[in-house]
Amino acid sequence: MTRRPKAGAIAAFAAVAALLAAVPLSGAPAAASAHGTQVAMTAAGSGDGRQDAPASGSQASSSHAVAASMSEQTTSAGLPRGTGKVLSFTLPYLADTVHDPNAQEVAQHAAGDAPLLLFLPATGEVPNNYREFLSTAVSAGFSVLGLDYWNIGKSVTRTCRADASCYTKLQENRYNGTDRSRFSRVGTANSILRRYGAAIAYLEQQDPAGAWGRFLIDHHPAWKRIVLAGHSQGGGESAFLAHFHRVRGVLTYSSPVETYNDVSASWMRTPGRTPPSRMYGFDDVHDVYYARITDSWARLGMGVVDRSAATPVPTGSHVLLSSLDTGTPLEAHGHSVNDFGPRTAKGTMVFAPTWRWMLQQVR
Repeated sequence: MTRRPKAGAIAAFAAVAALLAAVPLSGAPAAASAHGTQVAMTAAGSGDGRQDAPASGSQASSSHAVAASMSEQTTSAGLPRGTGKVLSFTLPYLADTVHDPNAQEVAQHAAGDAPLLLFLPATGEVPNNYREFLSTAVSAGFSVLGLDYWNIGKSVTRTCRADASCYTKLQENRYNGTDRSRFSRVGTANSILRRYGAAIAYLEQQDPAGAWGRFLIDHHPAWKRIVLAGHSQGGGESAFLAHFHRVRGVLTYSSPVETYNDVSASWMRTPGRTPPSRMYGFDDVHDVYYARITDSWARLGMGVVDRSAATPVPTGSHVLLSSLDTGTPLEAHGHSVNDFGPRTAKGTMVFAPTWRWMLQQVR
């Protein structure tokens, strides 16, 4: 399974990014991960306190051309008229800090007033490993942003195990860079919140027809326009954020893995802001973390599973179980949503019907 590149490879991403072009979301993972673009951020996304100088000469002409192009590609309400091109890019403000994760983000806007699907990868994985799922989401009417974040090192479940408060402290730190502890010491610049804002600023600049600014309010995510989705650690973080913010919906794949015997993450002890009616989970009965995931679903009020009711490609429930054997228990944990999962004889993803059904429930 393709994993996150090491520090040297991350630096290489930044060096070649400006030479590479956008490509379709679906396709072989190895080819997809080699494409991207990178440009300078505006002052709003740089974080260095500097203000941009007024545009003049060719800069002004370029700005007018972008504005004219945007007016042709958006409706009178400023919404996209059609589906945009795929953008794969790194965040320039992280380019000189190679010890920080800075893999390529993947984004594409859909037509009209489409909600945003914000996707967070599993431990050690990168957005380019989920192009098939992101492509499915675009075809279902979502704008998408696959966001890289601090998901390196030990997984959340291996770090916390039976320490209920560990999950809450770690996940809050990963989100906003506060409450550093022995469990996680991510700084503000590396937080999901900072990275999300920088990615939206990039997309506003490079893809104005996508009207990406509607997904940000006062430097924070416009939660009611956002469906959170994630795999393993990313799904757990999605459920955590949905607990404290009312979002449009939550889709968790092989996650959350946040129950250990009789102990669950401390944040699960109280009802969340997003109701269980807007939450859906998918896992394989062969998953190495099956019991911990299904226990977490029950703690969140999503439903109690019936293992005997599992089908190869399930639909129709808030808690979906596949009976398909997709490899070892650890491989089963990964294959619920990444590009390395089972494919049909025609090369399409076996679980795509399950993905589409889940997406339709929160659209």
